[in-house]
Amino acid sequence: MSAGGIGAAGIRALYLAYFTYVGLFSPYLSLYLAAIGLSIAQIGVLMALPQVLRIVGPPFWGWMADRGGSRVLLLRVSSVGAFLSALLLPWAGDRFAALLPVLALLFFMTAAQMPIGETIAMRDAGGDAGRYGRIRIWGSAGFIVGVVAMGPVLDAWGMRSLPWWMAAILVALAASTWMLRTVPVPQSGPPAMRVRERLRQPRVQAFFASAFLMLFAHAALYAFLSLYLAQLGYSKTAIGLLWALGVVAEIGIFWVQQRLFDRFGAIRLLGASLWVATLRFALIGLAAGWLPALAFAQLLHAVTFGVHHTATVATLQHWFEPAQQARAQALYVMVGYGLGGALGTLAASWVWTAVSPSAAFLVSAVAAALGAWVFRRCREPEAVEADR
Repeated sequence: MSAGGIGAAGIRALYLAYFTYVGLFSPYLSLYLAAIGLSIAQIGVLMALPQVLRIVGPPFWGWMADRGGSRVLLLRVSSVGAFLSALLLPWAGDRFAALLPVLALLFFMTAAQMPIGETIAMRDAGGDAGRYGRIRIWGSAGFIVGVVAMGPVLDAWGMRSLPWWMAAILVALAASTWMLRTVPVPQSGPPAMRVRERLRQPRVQAFFASAFLMLFAHAALYAFLSLYLAQLGYSKTAIGLLWALGVVAEIGIFWVQQRLFDRFGAIRLLGASLWVATLRFALIGLAAGWLPALAFAQLLHAVTFGVHHTATVATLQHWFEPAQQARAQALYVMVGYGLGGALGTLAASWVWTAVSPSAAFLVSAVAAALGAWVFRRCREPEAVEADR
């Protein structure tokens, strides 16, 4: 099915709006929570919520999508729900007990976007990494818009204005879902292998274990990099530009990655990205005060996210039947961003307080290296053959 089949502009607008929203809350939410007076421990709990809700949210939305529910309708319902949830943030104020359920509801609603959106996009690309990358570029562009635009805006308007900007972008996200045309869930008859049977394969278990460790490693980055750099003396504008640098590199790799996938295959690239992540987090932990080293570490985002993410989505699309793919993508989000992200955020919060901020990123480096070691199981002959 071509992009025109479900609305090429709609898919791109969905990615653009969703990742503009991510560009708002990912770098700046921890700074907002600090600005309203919450402790590091409270910030750690609230910043773990997106990952916790990715444990329960994606399986629910993925199951609904694969069981015959309209994928586009689910995107519409969840995006409107996210907008209404964001409007409650100013009401919650600085009350931790009120922020907890409000943010939980917000992140449950946004947990629908990527499992369903990625399934639509990769199927639309016919499983081709190059075509998928050119769709996914719009998400990277949106992230840059959110990060770069919001740095100066928050410097001028203050951190307490953040919820209103989040709500505004979620309106655009909801509007983008009405640009998508509803298509039926693909039915391929009795699947060649049930999901549970597939998950018993050693290579699949190694794949999900490495995904857990990769996103565990990235949790400190997503939750605490902005706070870490602020403590080192970087301005909000500089922090935004450093985030944007990583995403610019990500856009570049999305544009040219087809050559890499044709030459090395998804499995080899997944393994390499874990070792690159080890180097990246070691640099952040040891040399973030030196701008050239920090900038280089951010450029490595092209590999640790861009290559890893595309290879993950493509591998799941290859291993699972069409009527199972939303659940497969949801399982990845649950295990990686959910379990890995939540435990990684809580671990980073504890290490930050008990040891030092830089130590939190060194723990990330160790986790990525462990993920690379676990991932070797995917290099068995059956995995290489499937990759081809």
